[in-house]
Amino acid sequence: MKISRKQVAKGVLLALGLAGVIVVAAAAPNLFAAFGRFGDFSKTRKDNFKRSLEKLKKDGLVSMSYEGNKIVMKLTKNGKEKILKYQVDDLKIEKPKRWDKLWRIVIFDVPVSLNSARLAFTSKLRELGFKYLQKSVWVCPYPCEDEVDFIAEYYRVRKYTRLLICQEMDRKNELEKMFNI
Repeated sequence: MKISRKQVAKGVLLALGLAGVIVVAAAAPNLFAAFGRFGDFSKTRKDNFKRSLEKLKKDGLVSMSYEGNKIVMKLTKNGKEKILKYQVDDLKIEKPKRWDKLWRIVIFDVPVSLNSARLAFTSKLRELGFKYLQKSVWVCPYPCEDEVDFIAEYYRVRKYTRLLICQEMDRKNELEKMFNI
């Protein structure tokens, strides 16, 4: 299966995110091989790989400089933000084999001036499997503290958001049916 340039670009950004900086000899085969340690680029043609790198540089997501006969590649601020977006897009809440009988309730009061951030935050909660309980209150039965904290930070609504963990609540039978637990 052929890997698209977009997939190659994502892989390169994530590899740079893991490594911080990649330094390789300026010869093209070395550049291709250097990224092979971070992902499976074996199905990618070298010219496709090079075009992906050039586009990342043109888009301001990576910086490339030459130090003697070596190429030094680093993420830019925009590249780091793109990685965060990939992480948010790929985020999932794992459903444990056995439910711990705890409810995770997200409550928030985001100012009107941050309406677009609030909408994006609630959309992501829904995508992660949260159910709407009432205005600005969402519920999930699975461990999700890290995920909620991450998306609240990403959408810059952390200081307006609280996560409650409770054992008992009214109408829990309805919720258990909603979540099939």
